[in-house]
Amino acid sequence: MNEIVHTISSPYVGTIEEVLTQPLDHVYEWEALFLVKTDEGKLEHVHVGVSGHLLSIEVSEGEEVTPVTVLGTLRDDLLITGSD
Repeated sequence: MNEIVHTISSPYVGTIEEVLTQPLDHVYEWEALFLVKTDEGKLEHVHVGVSGHLLSIEVSEGEEVTPVTVLGTLRDDLLITGSD
């Protein structure tokens, strides 16, 4: 069976306000995984367009992030979901 592992990177410059999930949790596509407070003071959710199990979380609350910061990794469950 094929295994696809996705790296989750921060799309924002800011600070991790909250980690919304834990390693080994199953997450659904577009589910919020992290909450980032941007340098502009906005709260932004970080999510991915696939579902699967989190293999790791690489950041903690209060940590500064940029678009090259790896937040975690996710093993894709390869299930096609969604609707029109």
